[in-house]
Amino acid sequence: MTPSKKGKNNKGSRSSGSDINWTKAAMLIGGIGFVVVMIVSSLGTGWLTRMKPAGDGDIAYCDVTLKDSEGRAVFTTSEPIFNATLKQGTMAWLANPMVIAVNVTTGNLVEPVTAYLPGVGQDSFAFLGPEYNQIAEGLAGMKDRQSKHITFEQNTAFQREMTSEEFAGIGGNFTETRPGDQLIFGFTTAPMIGADDNTTPGYAFRTVTVTNKTGDTVTVVYGYSGADVTIRQLSRAS
Repeated sequence: MTPSKKGKNNKGSRSSGSDINWTKAAMLIGGIGFVVVMIVSSLGTGWLTRMKPAGDGDIAYCDVTLKDSEGRAVFTTSEPIFNATLKQGTMAWLANPMVIAVNVTTGNLVEPVTAYLPGVGQDSFAFLGPEYNQIAEGLAGMKDRQSKHITFEQNTAFQREMTSEEFAGIGGNFTETRPGDQLIFGFTTAPMIGADDNTTPGYAFRTVTVTNKTGDTVTVVYGYSGADVTIRQLSRAS
């Protein structure tokens, strides 16, 4: 008769839930960790660069969209945004992505940027220096691929109230003009020349907005409300 094994103390047995070989588990975890380190190492240090915020002197290759006082895109480096403005029946300039040095400002009132405007073709867009500077300063602290809206400080110097005669003198139609209308104004890109200076001043053009009209005057605003900026790529200052 076979002896009963009931009650026998089987020291080598364990419950099914605790059947773990910790030595093999440790080796497996170590192996996974090694693979992860190798994968991260193969990426190089570029990913660390992208994580670092933009600092002084860094070069930002970025998309910029300028918006007027009514929130309309009037200048952009984005083709989808440009095409959307055309469908809406508004006026926008299209340029290549801009290269801007972080926190490096300009002392010029106008910075010409080559751009395309339907009906006009390729010409120089008048990027106002103070607005350019606010973008350059606003890039500080941004990271690669990050987007940001930069609200411009409003400057009363960037507007002009004209009489109906003055407005007609620059080619405007006072009778038909209404608040919200967009016009193209030209700006000199060099200081006014003296009588003995043979330098020919350059010109750049900019979309401006009619913001007010009375019985005999019209107010035109040159400045914009802000910019949407996206950093495509950052290059670190040496």
